[in-house]
Amino acid sequence: MTFDKDRYITEMKSMVDKAIARLKTERPRLKIFSVSIWTDPNSGFSSINFDSKANSDKIVAKSNKYIQKKFTEYVKEGDLEMAELFKHNIERNFNPVDFKLKNFETVKHKKIGRNWEEKSKGQCWKLLKPALTEVGKYAFKKVRLLTLENHFELAVNSERDWYDKTWRLK
Repeated sequence: MTFDKDRYITEMKSMVDKAIARLKTERPRLKIFSVSIWTDPNSGFSSINFDSKANSDKIVAKSNKYIQKKFTEYVKEGDLEMAELFKHNIERNFNPVDFKLKNFETVKHKKIGRNWEEKSKGQCWKLLKPALTEVGKYAFKKVRLLTLENHFELAVNSERDWYDKTWRLK
């Protein structure tokens, strides 16, 4: 099955537009801190996710507590190489699974074959990455119509991470 970029972009833009319309009516007072848009090429499924600053701060505090605990444990054990991996705190929730409104709007792509990433040995990303970048640019313009927090950012996924390429308010 070949990737139909035009159809994919149309489906993704529709998902973004529906999500923004829903947010305006269902959550008009929600200030958006982060937006994550991702596509899983093995399932042919895409999602847009929204996070608030308060939720992000809660997730970050929990994560940083764990990171600090691991850092302290490794230092006590004398394993400074492992401790180094836990030296830095995180400042933002980057995991769409932990977003306040995860899978807020989704789309199942009919023209993305099952296990596309696996079957293509990752080559699907050569087609998907530029398409996701185009969707990210579109979404960034559209999301600006919502109430946004300072330090707002929008991200799309890549073969490396669920939250990768970002756009930020200046």
